Amino acid sequence: MSVKEILKDKASSVLSIEEDRNVLEATQMMVGAKVGSLIVTFQGKLVGIFTERDLMRVVAKDHANLDKIKLKDVMTTQLTVAGPDEDVDDILNNMITKRFRHMPVLDGDKIIGLISIGDAVKTKLSKTQAEMHILREYMYGPH
Repeated sequence: MSVKEILKDKASSVLSIEEDRNVLEATQMMVGAKVGSLIVTFQGKLVGIFTERDLMRVVAKDHANLDKIKLKDVMTTQLTVAGPDEDVDDILNNMITKRFRHMPVLDGDKIIGLISIGDAVKTKLSKTQAEMHILREYMYGPH
């Protein structure tokens, strides 16, 4: 199963914020949308991601200035991105190995989505359950 199949089942909009916005604005946006990360852009191009982990680092260091700290100074910039045709198993293995939970999806330079480890696990589980159903029917006949 490919990444584009995961994106097909998700909301079509990708939440993003410009890198010159502050941490408080990003946090309010995340809370309002009930998400754990935001794509960070500069003039519409992907430059980073701001996650709950990034927020925790900022709060531990300087919680009184969330409205003054710019995202470009605290976002994660070392990104692993996916393409739309990549296999979910590869994405999941990458997330587990590198210990991160959110992956931007790009088609060329265009941001087309953001998948979470939860999205990948849900897709993997559905695929595994479908395969088990097929194998049971093969072994025991339809029920």
